[in-house]
Amino acid sequence: MRRFFIDPENIAGAHAVLTGSEARHIHTVLRLATGTTVTLFDGSGSYFEALLTKISPSRVEARIISISPYLAAEAGSHSSLHLGLGLLKGKKMDFIIQKMTELGIECIYPFRSDYCAAIDGAAGRLGRWRKIALEACKQCNRPKPPSLIEAMDFKELLSLSGTEKHELKLIFWEAEGQKPLREILDPAPEAKSALVLIGPEGGFSSTEVAAAVAAGFQPVSLGRRILRAETAAIAAASILQYELGNLA
Repeated sequence: MRRFFIDPENIAGAHAVLTGSEARHIHTVLRLATGTTVTLFDGSGSYFEALLTKISPSRVEARIISISPYLAAEAGSHSSLHLGLGLLKGKKMDFIIQKMTELGIECIYPFRSDYCAAIDGAAGRLGRWRKIALEACKQCNRPKPPSLIEAMDFKELLSLSGTEKHELKLIFWEAEGQKPLREILDPAPEAKSALVLIGPEGGFSSTEVAAAVAAGFQPVSLGRRILRAETAAIAAASILQYELGNLA
C-alpha cells in the first residue's frame, strides 16, 4: 500500500488533507484515483489507513478508515542507538541520513571537528535532512523519523553526551589498534542506549580522541582497512543494531 506523510495539523477527526509535494505526487506522478486506499503517517508514530475522496494537483482529501498507533512499549524493548557524525562534503550527509533512517537510528548529531572540511551553509541543511529522513521513512515503513540535531562543535557534543544516560559510548578511530569492535560486543552489551561517534573524511585527531575518552567513550576499530566515513557509518550502525537486537 502507498505511504504518504501528513502533517498532524491536517488531520481533523476522520478527515485528512495532503498538500504540497505529497498532493502533487498522488495526482501527477502516481495518478491515483478516488477510492484508492493509502497509508498515512504523521511522523510522531501513528499510521492511518485512509480512502482518497478528492484529488487535485495541490490538495488531496482523504477519509481515515483506521488508526494504528505507534507501539511505544514494543519500540522500547530494544536499545536505542544514537549517532554522532562529522560533517561531510557534498551529498554524503544526505546519503548517510537516509541510510541511518532505514537502519533505525534513534538520533543523529552532526558535528564540526578538527578535520572537517569547510562546509558552506551547514546550519541551513537541517530542514533538508529532516525531509530526507521523512522520505526514507515512507520507503522503509518506519513510523517515526530519527531526531536530527542542528550541527554543533565536537566539544559541545561531548558535553551533551555527559548529560544523557548512554550505557555504551564508542568512538570509531582508525588508529585504534588494540580494541576491535568484536571485543566490545562479545558478549553483546546490555545497554538501553548507545552513542557512537564517526569522524569526517579526515577522521579524528588524537586530541579529540583523548577528549572523548575523558568523556567516557571507548575507542574502537572496525578492522585493519581504512573505510570511508559513509562506509564506516553504515558498517558500524548495521553491526551495532544487530547486536543490540534492533534488526531481529
